Amino acid sequence: MAELGSTSQRRLNAARLVGANAFSAFAQFAVDMPEGYFGAADLITPVGWVYLGWLLVVTGGCLWGIWAEKERIMYLLWLALSINIGIFVAPLTTSPVISSVTIIWNLLALTWVLFPMSSAVSSVRERVQRAGEDSLGRWQRINGSAVRHLLLVSLILNIAVFGYQMSEQWVAFGVTLTLATITVGLSLPPLWRMLQRGRWVVGLMVVPLALMAFFLQSPDILLFLISFFQLITLMVFYFRAPVFAYLLDFFYEYPAVLVLATFAALTLFGTLLLSLPAASATGEPVAALDALFTSTSASCITGLIVLDTPADFSTFGHVVLLILFQLGGMGILVLSTFATLLLGNRLGLRAEHAVEESLGMRGAESTYSLARFVVGATLFIEAVGATFLTFAFLRLDYGLREAIWQGVFHAVSAFCHAGFALHSESMMIFEDDPLALTVITVLIVLGSVGFLAMAVAWDWLRGRREMINIQARLIAVVTFVLLALGIVLFLLCEWNASMAGMGFSDRFFNALFQSATLRSAGFNSLDTSLFSDATIWFSIVFMIIGGAPGSTAGGIKITTLAVLLLAMRGIGRGRARAVVFHRQISQRVVYRSAGIVIAYLFVFSVLFFLLLLTQPLPFEMLAFEAASAAGTVGISVGATPDLNDVGKLLIILVIFLGRVGPLALALVLGRGDPSRLDYPEEHIMVG
Repeated sequence: MAELGSTSQRRLNAARLVGANAFSAFAQFAVDMPEGYFGAADLITPVGWVYLGWLLVVTGGCLWGIWAEKERIMYLLWLALSINIGIFVAPLTTSPVISSVTIIWNLLALTWVLFPMSSAVSSVRERVQRAGEDSLGRWQRINGSAVRHLLLVSLILNIAVFGYQMSEQWVAFGVTLTLATITVGLSLPPLWRMLQRGRWVVGLMVVPLALMAFFLQSPDILLFLISFFQLITLMVFYFRAPVFAYLLDFFYEYPAVLVLATFAALTLFGTLLLSLPAASATGEPVAALDALFTSTSASCITGLIVLDTPADFSTFGHVVLLILFQLGGMGILVLSTFATLLLGNRLGLRAEHAVEESLGMRGAESTYSLARFVVGATLFIEAVGATFLTFAFLRLDYGLREAIWQGVFHAVSAFCHAGFALHSESMMIFEDDPLALTVITVLIVLGSVGFLAMAVAWDWLRGRREMINIQARLIAVVTFVLLALGIVLFLLCEWNASMAGMGFSDRFFNALFQSATLRSAGFNSLDTSLFSDATIWFSIVFMIIGGAPGSTAGGIKITTLAVLLLAMRGIGRGRARAVVFHRQISQRVVYRSAGIVIAYLFVFSVLFFLLLLTQPLPFEMLAFEAASAAGTVGISVGATPDLNDVGKLLIILVIFLGRVGPLALALVLGRGDPSRLDYPEEHIMVG
């Protein structure tokens, strides 16, 4: 006899059925089967209407049976999911993506229903969860899994309807809106309980729902507002779920795994969204490889592009890019920590250590305030930068709404070092505008110095001027030196090249801008195709150096370079130690820096060799491209659009390694305990 299971299990099975049937209803409308029983896309055949009726009847019947605890209703549930699987086998030949996803979805739902968690394990888990639970805990235990599942299904359907531009088709829109309304209603009771407990931030989540009243005539905006509410709600529910606490605790134990997993997930999610027809300016989906390349570049805040961002992507595609490099810039580890703290939970010692390592700081007592500072400082700096840039675009005769959008996009892109621009010529539109160049330069520099340095500077401005952190002082000095050196080199090498015909003021501000953007930001105010060979050479060096640890910049990091230079100075003076500001740097940090540089140069060299082997492009262009990808910089001298598929895959891999590799390597190298075993010394001649 089929078993319904516990209350929470019954409701989860009901949610799985509703989700599978809703997705199947959307899929039969979306598949393109001109000669088959579902007909062409956007049309409903007589068979399609019968199938929709069947889905509606079986959903209602199963929900009633599950609610009334009729065990025999499980057979109908199995039958419904099995029919959903079988009916989408034929459309595989004409619409393989939608059909295969629908089959897999229903197959997973059927598997979960047929092979549930054993009742013994389930009952033990429920008894443990009941201990000391309150009303909110009871709701989460009974309804949490089911509501989270429905929220996820509804969110995916909203994106699919909008992404495939079906919001004007009343059947697809009706199914999606109905499910979305149900999920919103189910989500409100626990959110109200959280609000009663003083979690005031939950109250802000109803703002998208309130705004819906002003956009009742615009289906796309309605879906967007509902999706935004669902996404935030889903995140809140997952953050409060026990499984999230266990998962996050595991990742805090192995932060390098978290870095790899989250950036990979963000990249794949972006690829899916950028592959939708709505993300394309033409309405035709971009090639999968180009979508993967663009998503990787945005998630890993690089800026290399194989497509023309303003010409090939729609406004929806631009919004997706903005979200990708905003999340990639702030970091998933910091965002998850901030959300955990915001919902009233506390961090364990391992979590504090992981956050400290990722942000380049020490001292667990400041972990809580630093996580809040990172998010607050990011949003504040981007808002101020967007305001100034809005005025800059208004001066170029943009309309107010377009100027605001341009200002926001480029401010976030600059601070996060994403390098994406809504102009084919990047920032060359501002080559004679000192104010705009200065604003973007300040955003880039603030993003490159790291959040620890900004926190120290903020404390100093507030009058807390005790002993300034040595790392922050080192970052400030090296940043200033590299910025000044870049200005001098650009003026020297490009005075009569890409800067020819400019006045001294324009030359200086363009040199300042290029010096700042070169080490990771990826913008350009000068025509890179006119760069001299000398500029290409020192640009490669600057791109490899990058910015500060715990920042949005890539590269080996300026502190890594500084530590090695200080160690070389110590060796030159006959001392086997590195000293800075009257403080000795531990040998462990020196070895760690050397390991990061060696690994980084190895990746760069291998990529450069493979590009030379597979791409029919000039030596200097490929060298520049390899350094830009490995340093997650994004500046190109024109080679990226000419890469073949092999070259694109190589760049994708190195962009990913260039973003997550140094941080993951630093986290791994920073975990080992010092060895207590010493060996006899041996002299080896070097140099």
